[in-house]
Amino acid sequence: MLDSGALRHDWTRQEIAALFALPFSDLLFQAQTQHRAFFGPNQVQGSTLCSIKTGALLE
Repeated sequence: MLDSGALRHDWTRQEIAALFALPFSDLLFQAQTQHRAFFGPNQVQGSTLCSIKTGALLE
């Protein structure tokens, strides 16, 4: 279903509905396949949240 060769911004409603209809494990498999096309298989991005009110970093 997903083409791992290019980043897309032209999704149709039918394609999006088909993704939502997938069983969760199939959706995870497709997401991992896409991730591996652009990043290392075990590479994970870490992020930190910052409180708007206090300016403190939330970990």
